[in-house]
Amino acid sequence: MWSVGNETPVSPERTRFHSAMADNVRQLDASRLVSAALLVKHDGAALAIDDPLADKLDVLAVNIYAGWYGNDTLDAVAKLKWKVPADRPLILSEFGADALAGYRHDGMKKFTEEYQAEYYRQTLAMAEQIPTLRGMSPWILKDFKSPRREHPVFQNGWNRKGILSETGVRKQAFGVLADYYRTK
Repeated sequence: MWSVGNETPVSPERTRFHSAMADNVRQLDASRLVSAALLVKHDGAALAIDDPLADKLDVLAVNIYAGWYGNDTLDAVAKLKWKVPADRPLILSEFGADALAGYRHDGMKKFTEEYQAEYYRQTLAMAEQIPTLRGMSPWILKDFKSPRREHPVFQNGWNRKGILSETGVRKQAFGVLADYYRTK
């Protein structure tokens, strides 16, 4: 599959450019599907893909971080409804929440392993309700250096969304995903 964009804001210029990219990719390699990670509109308890680029794509993709970024609480994530075109498959191209390996706390506190594990439970429950969902890619397997992650205690230059720490320690979310995949 070829991707022609990742979270690009909708504008006429952008849509023309990415549409031309999709056409070019098909001319160069007609053997692969064409996709892009589109932005979603969040309207209360609903998420919608309302992007003219969708018409040029074989597979729709979205990066979704409800319950981590934005105002959604964890208990609201599984209840989110999706308004997506019914004629094409959808993939969750990114989803995740930061957790510092070994950081635990009673209750749901961000950056804890408990929060990350519950984030995955709620997001997977939400995903089960999307009728056109055909795939997903948790973000990401292993924590990695990222200078823009500036929280001085929990990130300190690291993206902590891995289900493994940078040294390979499994976080609680690893088990949540492993259990989920076993049921599939």
